[in-house]
Amino acid sequence: MFTSSWAAISAALRYTLPPMEKQLTRTAQNATAIALSTVLSNGFQFGWVILLARLLNPADYGTWGTISALIVTAAAIPEFGMGIIVLRDVAQRPADAGRYLSATLVAQPLLALLAYLGLIGLALLLPNDAATRLLVAFASLSLIINVFGNMCYNQLLAVEQMVATSVIIVLHIVFQIVFSFVALASGGGLIGLYSATILAGLLRVAMFWAVMRRLEIGPVWPMDGRIVRALFIDGFPIALSSFLNLAYQHANKVFVFTLLTPTDAGYLTAAFTIVFGVVELINVTVLTALFPAMSRLSQSQPQALRTLTDRLAFLTLIITLPLGIGISMLAAKLAALLFPGFVGTAVVLQALIWHAVLMMVGNFYVRLLIIQNKQRRMVAIEVCGLVLNVALNLFLLPRIGVQGAGLALFLSQVVVLALLLLEHRHDADTLRSLARRALGVGAAGLAMAGAIFALREANLFVAGLVGCAVYGVGIVTLRTVLPDDWLLLRSALSALPIVGPIIRQRIFPALRLS
Repeated sequence: MFTSSWAAISAALRYTLPPMEKQLTRTAQNATAIALSTVLSNGFQFGWVILLARLLNPADYGTWGTISALIVTAAAIPEFGMGIIVLRDVAQRPADAGRYLSATLVAQPLLALLAYLGLIGLALLLPNDAATRLLVAFASLSLIINVFGNMCYNQLLAVEQMVATSVIIVLHIVFQIVFSFVALASGGGLIGLYSATILAGLLRVAMFWAVMRRLEIGPVWPMDGRIVRALFIDGFPIALSSFLNLAYQHANKVFVFTLLTPTDAGYLTAAFTIVFGVVELINVTVLTALFPAMSRLSQSQPQALRTLTDRLAFLTLIITLPLGIGISMLAAKLAALLFPGFVGTAVVLQALIWHAVLMMVGNFYVRLLIIQNKQRRMVAIEVCGLVLNVALNLFLLPRIGVQGAGLALFLSQVVVLALLLLEHRHDADTLRSLARRALGVGAAGLAMAGAIFALREANLFVAGLVGCAVYGVGIVTLRTVLPDDWLLLRSALSALPIVGPIIRQRIFPALRLS
């Protein structure tokens, strides 16, 4: 039985769902477009990164992964939190798109130049050789190029042009892979690889600006200084949080590269490839598609937004827990299949995947803090996570080697998720209800782990499929998914092309929105 408080919240959400059906349907269509592009682009990129590990030796692969980590982290500076502010504000006021575009055209390229110079300075400070420093300086040019594409990407998402952005994302990845393969096959090495990346980035910028021109979205001059100031003021906490979060995610590669060896960094990069492919496919897709709708919902129905956040986070836990169990228990076989010769990858992957599971659940609460304009509290939580991660890396890496990097991230994420849940301030009844359902999910997870353990000598795919089947049966039998969760799923799935009407009329016929 559910508590009376939870029942009241559920009833309130059911009341608000009928007027929201059109919005949910549009959101589902957006999510479908983004999901398809994410599956294609991530699938292409995942295959390419696996192939890249065969074209490079572990040491060069580790160098590539470490430089990429530095660039990704530094990208938070030109972004400066402005993208998500533009996405939020233009979604609410589409007529202001041109004014926001002119503001970002002035501010973000200057920030990109500062980030580029900062990376060059960091490369000089770290104990790198001259070749590595040259690679950092050349590869970091992509920071300046990408900022022009990113500002268009945010504008197009704000006006819900998900199909156009999805096509461009896929084409960009295809161009990058083709150019990179040609560069490496012709003996270009890492310099050729980064040249291909820069060229693909230029094509991405051209495609995004062509779509903006077709939609007649252009900068409005003179620039509105008030918008620039607002972007800097509102974006600073997000920028700081993003930088801290990215540093928290990727600092481990730099520590492994400097404290251990480039080969160890290659093992860590391989594990990151597997784990964050899962994150991009499952978590980032949903968060990107839902953010405009969540932003609008915060103005009219804030309590429904909080309830929806809980529900999405819990459904994410249900979906990602079997991934954590399967990948951690089958890490040795999976690493050997995807990255033969990278002998140290499996031990990193076993801990790193659990960090990803906790992070995907917590990301919904991070987005809620942004929507509620509580960026400063989010920054405080990120600082705690980064400090703990750095301390654990310094302690664990000299003692247990590269596997300490994965363990440091996992332990840090436990603390981050706990702080996010405390900030959300669930009432006692909701906590008890969530705890009971979590126990059911945990029981299903234990059954899955037992099935995989029994089949540990079997084929990788057989063990994984049987384990997932056992988990699914456990989830259904223990009734961990509430009727309102099925209602939410039905609202989204019914908008899918071709299969949507079948889902609406035959699979969930008893759940009515009106």
